[in-house]
Amino acid sequence: MKFDEVKEIINMINDSELSYFEVNIDNKYIKMDKSMSRSYGSLNQSYSNISEIIEEKSLDTNLNNNIEAAIDKDINEETEDFEFIKSPMVGTFYKAISPDESPFVSVNQKISKGDIVCIVEAMKLMNEISSDCDCEIIDVLVENGSMVEYGEPLFKIRRK
Repeated sequence: MKFDEVKEIINMINDSELSYFEVNIDNKYIKMDKSMSRSYGSLNQSYSNISEIIEEKSLDTNLNNNIEAAIDKDINEETEDFEFIKSPMVGTFYKAISPDESPFVSVNQKISKGDIVCIVEAMKLMNEISSDCDCEIIDVLVENGSMVEYGEPLFKIRRK
């Protein structure tokens, strides 16, 4: 059986209302079962040719590239104006001297160089962390009582 003959049989069965077809010609066996649900046909119905598929994929890629570029731009713009007060050691972060006291600093507070911003407890020693510049606290990045690593950002700040 030649390829064109097989293709013709497949087309005839697809165009018919038969759900199952089986034939054995010269020990060549063909079996078709249209009762199984597959989504191969939807692709052929949606696109008339391969160039439309390629064009749509390139549009998707361009859209993804534009979105990624916008996100990168936003991240870069967001971090350009800001700096961070980072933990000088590994330990436990505390935003106040005790749970009953108010925090050393709060969001939108303007502080001076040398002002204490938090405490990092390491090996049962309470280490006061101070600001190295005049700045405004933009965000507190760590939860009270949580573990911090060396160099981990604790506060997002904007220099005055």
